[in-house]
Amino acid sequence: MNLLGMIRTLLLLFTPGLIPLFFPTHSSTVSFHPGYQNHVAVLMYHHISNTDRGSAVITPRLFRAHLDILQKEGYHVISTERLARFLSGKDNVPPKAVVITFDDGYESFYTYAYPELKKRNIPATCFVIVKSAGDTKGSPGSRLIWKQVPKLTWEQMREMQAHGMSFYPHSYDSHYLARFAPGVPAARHIRPALAGPIWLDKQNRRETREEYEARVRADLLKAKEVMEKELGRPMDQFCWPYGVDSPTAARIARSLGYKYLYYTSRGLNGSCITGGRIRRINAGSPDITPEILIRKIEQYALLAYAQQWCPSFIFLDPALLEPACVALEFWQERFS
Repeated sequence: MNLLGMIRTLLLLFTPGLIPLFFPTHSSTVSFHPGYQNHVAVLMYHHISNTDRGSAVITPRLFRAHLDILQKEGYHVISTERLARFLSGKDNVPPKAVVITFDDGYESFYTYAYPELKKRNIPATCFVIVKSAGDTKGSPGSRLIWKQVPKLTWEQMREMQAHGMSFYPHSYDSHYLARFAPGVPAARHIRPALAGPIWLDKQNRRETREEYEARVRADLLKAKEVMEKELGRPMDQFCWPYGVDSPTAARIARSLGYKYLYYTSRGLNGSCITGGRIRRINAGSPDITPEILIRKIEQYALLAYAQQWCPSFIFLDPALLEPACVALEFWQERFS
């Protein structure tokens, strides 16, 4: 570890008043917000509605406000395909690059997100639970919340794909929590179905390793085959349900041709990421105002910047960066 780098990083994180002294630019002026380059912030949304409520539901008005502030603050929205080319060393990305993703394949992506994105010529990606595609009524009585909401049709996806949107699998039919052991309460013994062997109630035993691998392979392969047939393009990206996999599941995904795997772990993505593991920032909660969204991106950008000086800080919680972000705003207002 570089001692000077550690000192500079600690001062940045915990004594933000010293930012102008330690991080000058090459010009005669001081950069009070470093922004970021050669990194990409991937935003995660789920559902948009004027009537539904939930921790992963935002209103159309809030989504429009998010897009507005991203444009106002100079962020550049790129596609997941360009992100993939960047990560493979075949393309570059603009400063303050952002990717917009939606999970689960809700019809609201077509009804509310797509018109706003198309109007602004902004690309986005939607990860689809493949078996549910075409379920335009939803299943109101289902215990799974995502099954209660109407889903996209293949016709809608093809229309949007022709105008810059892209679609990839979110599993074929494995977006659920499953028991991995007997016991009461059951909540202590559940996990995402693709994350490991599950408990087989009828046989009163857990899946074998071979059965687990066969189940994961069958689901991911069918999702890939169906989407490639319906949309006529290769499927090399995959989003894990609940953002959780296992080393075995990740190995199977790569063997099937999925090069880029999306998670819910937070942070920006640089060209040095390993295994195609893409981190995302949650933007789809109703309490994330436009200002909070920008603050969250800035926190992760600042963390990525700090890691250039001290790579050991890669696991820092972004909450520690709040004083530094406040200080950046102070210096910018003072000298602008």
